[in-house]
Amino acid sequence: MDMQQPAELRWRLAIEAGALGIWDLRPEFETVHHSPQWKQRLGFPEPFVADSTHFWRCRVHPDDLESMLEAMRAHARGAQPSYEARFRLRSNGSGYRLLHSRGRVIERDDHGRALRIVGTMLDLTDRPASPRCAGLAEGNRGAMTVRPIEQPFHQLLSGNPFSMREHDRVLGLVEDLLLATLDQLDASRLTYA
Repeated sequence: MDMQQPAELRWRLAIEAGALGIWDLRPEFETVHHSPQWKQRLGFPEPFVADSTHFWRCRVHPDDLESMLEAMRAHARGAQPSYEARFRLRSNGSGYRLLHSRGRVIERDDHGRALRIVGTMLDLTDRPASPRCAGLAEGNRGAMTVRPIEQPFHQLLSGNPFSMREHDRVLGLVEDLLLATLDQLDASRLTYA
């Protein structure tokens, strides 16, 4: 019998539907892994493959890029307790989408440098996404080849984590971010209903 908490069930359903994007960033290797449903929603090929951070940065609207990066840097260096930014991201098929992203460093090295940051993304755009994978070149977009993420964050929420200890540790660190994003998702559904 599945004894899953109601909030965790809501996260899983939102992730599986592609309404909530999950990301797992490794700054040291400049790679990021997104939940496959989120990448498919935005029309990106190879949904199960991690990408270079450059691939995603070049899709942020030029007017929003610096403030988004500064928010990430401020959190990574410890000046802010979490990362939060609103920016436009060019999808593959439906133009720019307005996103709200939250995140938190969950692992640092002995010198305090951020090694792993996980977070969420929520699409605030009031028009539906119309993804298509045409238009993006197939092949290597800077896929992670150095050190794979043992288990990307979205898989920890999939109901079949490699390690329940890791599952519980990561969720404990970011549960407030997930809940805030779900509340925002619920509020946006009411607004557009």
